[in-house]
Amino acid sequence: MYQHIVVTCGVSLLTGNRNVFSMNRDEIMGEIRPWLSAANINEEKQRKIDEWIRHARQFAHEAARDPNRVSAEYSMIYELRRQGKLAERPTVVLIATDTVGGRIVEAVLTRLLEEDFAANVRVMYVDVDVNHPRRMQETLGEYMWKVADALSHGEPSTTCFAPIGGYKVMTSLGYIVGAFLHYPTAYMHEDGQVLHEIPPVPIHIDEQFVHEHFDLLRKCQKDMVSVDSLSYHEKQCVLQYPFLFHQEEELVYLSAFGQFLLENEKYKHLFATTYLVSKQVADLLRHNHHQSLFVHQQMRELAKKLKHKEGDVAVLHHEKAFKTIDGRKVKYHLYKGASNGQTAFRLAYRYDEREDRLYANYLWLDHNRYEREASKGKGIYEDNSPFVDMTRRLVGMER
Repeated sequence: MYQHIVVTCGVSLLTGNRNVFSMNRDEIMGEIRPWLSAANINEEKQRKIDEWIRHARQFAHEAARDPNRVSAEYSMIYELRRQGKLAERPTVVLIATDTVGGRIVEAVLTRLLEEDFAANVRVMYVDVDVNHPRRMQETLGEYMWKVADALSHGEPSTTCFAPIGGYKVMTSLGYIVGAFLHYPTAYMHEDGQVLHEIPPVPIHIDEQFVHEHFDLLRKCQKDMVSVDSLSYHEKQCVLQYPFLFHQEEELVYLSAFGQFLLENEKYKHLFATTYLVSKQVADLLRHNHHQSLFVHQQMRELAKKLKHKEGDVAVLHHEKAFKTIDGRKVKYHLYKGASNGQTAFRLAYRYDEREDRLYANYLWLDHNRYEREASKGKGIYEDNSPFVDMTRRLVGMER
């Protein structure tokens, strides 16, 4: 049973020859044709949109009588209900282009879905620029992020994602977003009226890959970069991963998927978090340099758990396991991290969610020593300042 439905909208509602709201229906309906793809909607265009919608409302009663002559989006919702897969009061998110056609389709569909399916309709507008390559990659990246945001409000098992309308590239990239986030995809063309449900194909970008190529990804996110300015290894990366990078003449920048990747919550801790360590932590790392990769990985893992609110509270707030610790004096939490066979990662830390800063106050690489000292409040009652920024060493980026 689907409670949450996310649909990308095209203009089949207006362009289908046999559709209830077709522009071919009468002279007034046809007046909107030259403006269908127009963006930058001014007062004159908005007046025309409102006038057309008022005229179209007189045909709205025909939709329920002949549901397969409305649009692909309407047919999708109708078919879900016919098959008993639609919840009683579903939430429907319409993702439409911010054009004259997009606004008309959204307004008509919103009213129909509210009246015919008791739906709670939400609307998200996207601006897709297909005329300029650089801008197209940026706007498609923004579109992918908005799809991800719309999907995130529902569980995969009760969410129907239907990227059926809009520019064809929106359907392709929409499926990639759904698969990347483990949401199945539904598709139905209004002519066939057959509902297809496609399970997500596993799509995964290894976090270590993002970490290794952090500088290049960040550089290409900020601006177009001259190919000549790239190192040999960076050039090879661009050629090897064309789904992340777009090359235009002698310039390279992030593709739509690359833009989406950097904005995705799954990797955001790599690109945004500031890691600050006390003198004790810095000194311990200096004397245990051979364990630095393990420690850095554990700190990134901790940041990920805190940002995503993942993990066991008993592990993130391990101080609660010590009966001798005075909770009134605690300034730092204890994190009981992993062990790599030789070394244990135990950290007294504080996370500033608003500033997205992780403060590492005291580090133990020996579990027995950790239990002896932590039980007495070592590292959690007082600051081991001053703190120094170690972000660059963890994620390859200067702050």
